[in-house]
Amino acid sequence: ANAPVASIDIPSGWDVDEGRRGDACLTPAMLISLTSPKRCARGFEGAHYLGGRFVPPQIVEKFSLRLPPYPGTAQHVRLSGPRACHPE
Repeated sequence: ANAPVASIDIPSGWDVDEGRRGDACLTPAMLISLTSPKRCARGFEGAHYLGGRFVPPQIVEKFSLRLPPYPGTAQHVRLSGPRACHPE
């Protein structure tokens, strides 16, 4: 059976900046980015989540991060992708 794959931060075999390159790379159904989405996630088509809401303001400013708001006390936020990958 083919089980869906979830990758944390950067999927195995992906280039950090360019993303998936070649057939040897994983194609995850879900990507969980930590702190901030990485460049490699730009073309990702699966369910994409961001975890790690507590980034110090100095870091956000230093690296010009554009982070989404987190609802309530949530520790993750959905960025994109099909809902079927993560039933709620």
